[in-house]
Amino acid sequence: MKIVVGMSGGVDSTVAAYLLKKEGHEVIGVNFNFVNNTDPNEIVGARSHAVGVNAHTVGASTAPERLQSELVERSATKCPWGASPKAVETEVCESLKEVANRLNIRIISRDYHEEFYDKVITSFVRDYESGITPNPCALCNRAMKFEKLLEVMREVGADMVATGHYANICKCENTYCIQKSKNSQKDQSYMLYRLSQDQLSHIIFPLGNMDKSEVRKIAEGLGLSVAKKKDSQDVCFIQSKLVNASQQTVGASTASPIDYKEFIKEFELGQDYKEKIARGELKDSDIERFPFFRPGEFVDTKGNVLGYHKGIINYTIGQRRGIDIAFGEIKFVVKIDVEKNQVVLGDNEELYSSDFRIYDIVLGGAGSHSSPLQDSGKQSSGLFAANQFEKNHVLIAKLRYRHDGTMCDIDFSSFDMKKQMIEGASRDNFAMCHLHEPVRAITRGQAAVFYDENENILFGGRIDV
Repeated sequence: MKIVVGMSGGVDSTVAAYLLKKEGHEVIGVNFNFVNNTDPNEIVGARSHAVGVNAHTVGASTAPERLQSELVERSATKCPWGASPKAVETEVCESLKEVANRLNIRIISRDYHEEFYDKVITSFVRDYESGITPNPCALCNRAMKFEKLLEVMREVGADMVATGHYANICKCENTYCIQKSKNSQKDQSYMLYRLSQDQLSHIIFPLGNMDKSEVRKIAEGLGLSVAKKKDSQDVCFIQSKLVNASQQTVGASTASPIDYKEFIKEFELGQDYKEKIARGELKDSDIERFPFFRPGEFVDTKGNVLGYHKGIINYTIGQRRGIDIAFGEIKFVVKIDVEKNQVVLGDNEELYSSDFRIYDIVLGGAGSHSSPLQDSGKQSSGLFAANQFEKNHVLIAKLRYRHDGTMCDIDFSSFDMKKQMIEGASRDNFAMCHLHEPVRAITRGQAAVFYDENENILFGGRIDV
């Protein structure tokens, strides 16, 4: 088969490509530029003069200098925080150059930074500004990463696509479903729950049941430098920003962490907003025109005012650092009330709950053939328990990436699938989840993904509390 492999320059995608080629498949690598580690203001600024979707095909025989140049120059944007393109791209370019030559494959490079900005980054920012904690990776996987992989697959006449994700895909009667990786420490199925049937029918996960140590050992055996490359962490476009300690030169830059709050401030106020404040060019009134930056009240769960916060954008459910008020005991953020501009504080025990709503529901392959939602569009019989899936006896809810999962029941009596399909997702069109045991810090906006006893995904949605 001809297989298109999504390649980031990391060890997982590299080994995935190697294993497929070893099996005798024709492998074509594709590397996407979604953000180029780019400051959001630089992305916006580039939109007026971007050249559109650029494509460069790199063969294994391509000279190293040309390969690096083509990969570096694929984007019309400037690189983040004033750094030169090479300062940002060198590591990825060197990895892809090495892989292309060692595996004797060609790598296609595509620039989709504008579409990623519209579909993922803007959604991420608006959710946080609304007091919602988003899950951009789940959105990106369906709307960008795998959608674009399938576009390239069809363009080059390939049969399938593959990535280095740790998950499995199995056939459930006439549908495809995602199944957890046997490597529970690296399992990424939770982030893939939104994938469509068309996408799943064309995807291969070569690393599905492998251990990370095994993957690194294969890369070491090939003599690839990516064998020792650290895993990426957190949201890709907020991992780090380049800070120039002395001058804008390659090698003079060092990585400094940037969290989501800082990212959003720079998104709305400009990358140089701190300098503007220092020069008196940006005043409090300018900043506070954005409601989520406005100071407001800290209150307890009974509504008593405890003090004043610095803007709801600075707080998430379960947070205890940064409250800056002495209570004599530890307090946590238990709720964010956007309409009242209040941050509700409480004890750790008040973070535990057993009931929440789910909306924007995606029905997975394992549940679609036996779910009462499939035929009627709306479940009419109250409690939708696990045994209503014909072949399943348990229903396990996973509420965050590192959550092991908790048994539960679902009530679909208020949810109308046909309405969601026609009108789109709405918080008013929801199902109710009851957990058999309370879970700490259930967070609005995060994904709730539901598995059967065979670790197949039945369905998933977004949490509302």
